[in-house]
Order: sequence, then C-alpha cells, then structure tokens
Amino acid sequence: MTKDTIIKVFEKSFPFPIWKIEVDSLQNSLAIEFRDSETTIPSFAVLDFRGQEKCAPFVADEKEWTLAAIQGDYLILKRFGTSSPIQAGIQIIHISTGRIIKTLMEYVLQEVYQDFIRANHRAVPSGMPVCIAIATGDTQYAGRETFKLPHSAVHYPIAYQGFVPAFIQELGFTDQLWLQPYGDLFIWSYHKEMDSTYQLHLCISDKTQRLDEKVILMDLKRLIPQPYFQVQEYIFFLSNTKVEIKAYLV
Repeated sequence: MTKDTIIKVFEKSFPFPIWKIEVDSLQNSLAIEFRDSETTIPSFAVLDFRGQEKCAPFVADEKEWTLAAIQGDYLILKRFGTSSPIQAGIQIIHISTGRIIKTLMEYVLQEVYQDFIRANHRAVPSGMPVCIAIATGDTQYAGRETFKLPHSAVHYPIAYQGFVPAFIQELGFTDQLWLQPYGDLFIWSYHKEMDSTYQLHLCISDKTQRLDEKVILMDLKRLIPQPYFQVQEYIFFLSNTKVEIKAYLV
C-alpha cells in the first residue's frame, strides 16, 4: 500500500436496504442485515474487511429476527416485538456451515459477552439471569460469574468545532466538518454542494498539509448525519440508498 493515500478496498451491493451492521474487530468480520422491502424478511451476510463473503447469506424464517452480534464463527440473532424493541427469542448460527446451533424462544437477550450471552427467562424477567455458551447454546445460571465484554475497535468521527487550518478551509466544505485522528494522520470528512445535490468527501492530512482526497458518494439529496465508521485502518461508508457498502484503507 502507498503511504499516506486513500485506497478503495471494495464496494458491495445488496438486493435490499441494509438495516444493521455488527463488527467483529478480532476476526475482521462484518455481519450485515438487509431486509426484503415488501415482506421485511431479513437476510444476513458476513464479509471480511476485503469484501469477500465468508458464507452464503442466511434468510430468516420470520421477520421478527434481527442481528444482535457477530463473534468468531457465530451469528447471534434476537427477536423484537410489535409493541416493544425486544422480546423473547435468541438464535445462534454457525457461520461456516449455516447450521443453527440453538434457538431459545424462552429467553430475552440482555447482553452479549465474550463467549457467552446473558439472558433472562421471559416468565421471570427480573429473576436470576442465565448465561448461554455461544459455541454450544448450553445454558446455566449466571450466578456471580464475571463476564468480559468482547473487544471492540469501532470508532466514529466527531463533529469538529475547533480551529480549522487554512489547508482545510480552502476545501470549501458545506455545513459540518468531521475529524478522526489516526496515528500521526488526521481523517477529515465533509460535504460539498454541487448543482443542488451533495457530495461526501474524505481527506487525510498531517498537521501542515493535505495528503490525499477522495469523493466517496455523489448525487446525495441530503446531508448525511454520520458519514462512516472506522475499524483499524479501514473506513466503511453506506450509500445514500443503504443498498451498498464501501470500504477504504488509510
């Protein structure tokens, strides 16, 4: 890779809008939920950070399933209700084989930890929690065990309100400017208005000069409130139609 440049890694399209993305930072994996526009039935795809599919997409049997987490070689799904954001139902899927490890309809997911899921029984929501082993689906009472949260390296740019150097001011950006420090570089993101539409730009700089710039998205009808998320040296963007994801290296 050329030093101090922005390099496009992949661009991946989906047949329906993306609803949710979960990241496994240790395995460099993206779990992506996209839903049929008519039936709202979800499908789940798993990509590595180079855009390669790790498996064929899984299609859920009911629209109430939604993505909760990805950890190692496992997808964790939970159910949401019509009148509440979550209801009883947890499903663990082995990514490599597509095999359903366990479906537990009597438990409400509370938190996903390293190697375990913490859950409560639907009949006793304030009762003693159980822990569910992700690899097997086996359950046991959690007791006073200490659980470790999974490693996360997902970062989001901050809306920048400080001093703007002259070499950034001259870009002629519209509205908000976002900044994300990374090592000895600074990652800037901003919109430009072009003929009644907007473009989303990415720029990297050091403390004294711009090093590279790229137009990431074009023909936007409105400004994007959160331009991207970053994991390590990878930056991920969703298209304005939500059916496409792009990744860049900085």
